[in-house]
Amino acid sequence: MASSPITVTNDPIRSEFANDPDMAEIVSMFVSEMPEKIANLNKTFQAMQFDELRRLAHQIKGSSGGYGFSELGKAAGRLEHLLVTHGEGGGDGDPVANIRREFEQLIALCKRVTA
Repeated sequence: MASSPITVTNDPIRSEFANDPDMAEIVSMFVSEMPEKIANLNKTFQAMQFDELRRLAHQIKGSSGGYGFSELGKAAGRLEHLLVTHGEGGGDGDPVANIRREFEQLIALCKRVTA
């Protein structure tokens, strides 16, 4: 799976459901939980616990779309894919550097989500 470069910006990422009053509360809840998710991702990455990092990325990939953050889900999916191929001994280049790059892109996106 090829990595897509993320445009560097600080613009907030709004949910695709931002204008849906029925979704407002759950989107807001998802966004309010993001600082804890970021902290868990950072802690896990720093400890180089790649199996746990893959699990966290998988959770974000799975939930993001349901809350209208498909860009975030795609980034989490790219990280998950790298972690799976790293565990299988696959991938090109320096696997840890590749994982770090995708991890940093995911964290940057997580910090931009807003209700």
